[in-house]
Amino acid sequence: MDLDGRTALVTGSAQGIGLAIARTLADCGASVVVNGRSDETSQRAAADVRAHVPGADVRGVAADLATDDGAAALLEAVPGVDVLVNNLGIFSSADPLEIDDAEWRRFFEVDVLAGVRASPRPPQGRA
Repeated sequence: MDLDGRTALVTGSAQGIGLAIARTLADCGASVVVNGRSDETSQRAAADVRAHVPGADVRGVAADLATDDGAAALLEAVPGVDVLVNNLGIFSSADPLEIDDAEWRRFFEVDVLAGVRASPRPPQGRA
């Protein structure tokens, strides 16, 4: 797959599956933005991608997408995205009927709203 000239954002990519996806996108030629909640983890992930894909155009952006402020910071840092991989997600191994409303709201904030918040906005005048 040729992704030269494309910018790819992978949320929740400081480790695990998200980091592997970021490596693969970089290997396909995309400019990759890795994302974690802290600058330390985001920069470590960016360095990892560079180590696996020499010459990769990759940068780390720290932003907690479970919050409006974090999402706004990410969209300000990365205004143009061609590919969004919404890898961010959390879960609990608890019985669903034992999870309280506050925990369900936290799941919704991270698993649903984070993807909506990270989605690129169309240019003005286009829908």
